[in-house]
Amino acid sequence: MQLTDLFENRPDETELVLSAVSYGASRPTPVVLNEEHTLNLYCGDALLHSFVCSPCALGELCAGWLLTEGYAADSVEVSRDGHTAAVKGACAFPAEPEKLRLPCRTSASTEEMLELFNEASDKYSRSHGIHECVIKGDGWHILRTDIGRHNAIDKAVGAAVLAGYDLRGAVMFSSGRINVQTVKKAARCKISCLMSKAVITRDALMLAEELGLKVFFSVKESGYVTK
Repeated sequence: MQLTDLFENRPDETELVLSAVSYGASRPTPVVLNEEHTLNLYCGDALLHSFVCSPCALGELCAGWLLTEGYAADSVEVSRDGHTAAVKGACAFPAEPEKLRLPCRTSASTEEMLELFNEASDKYSRSHGIHECVIKGDGWHILRTDIGRHNAIDKAVGAAVLAGYDLRGAVMFSSGRINVQTVKKAARCKISCLMSKAVITRDALMLAEELGLKVFFSVKESGYVTK
């Protein structure tokens, strides 16, 4: 896919001095707040999707969303103001995820993925308002953050694809809850293993089993839950 991103990334967080009140007493407190940005993705005159996202890596976001939602496309161009993006060559209807043809192979342990995931923990600790996603393949890994958990996934997938990495058999670690949409996103780009610090829904667990994805959730230094 050809990408033209004319938008210059903006800082995705701002530090303000606000009032913290405790037991009736007020004191000035520095607070880091995350920025929100809106982006509309079009194919011709048709609106494909509206994002509320962090104001950075918008090209990766669009490219990743198109892949994880099953839209084949030739190119995408993000406008200079970052509020619109135009897709060319997109199919009219998204493809449904298919069962993985190869057996799941876990190319990274939960300990390895948690260590990579924690690379951005300092950014999370400043605001507690973002999600993280890290994808690891053979000899490479990519980490992206965003105010939306699915946006973080799409940015990481987009960055990997645009860098030419093969996602088949890769492992994805997300800060967000694993739901049906997350499982479908992973399956569409042939990621075979999902991990999360959060929980999984019952329907997502059933779908992951049906599609051949391995899942690890409630991942912490002390352990994890799996089926």
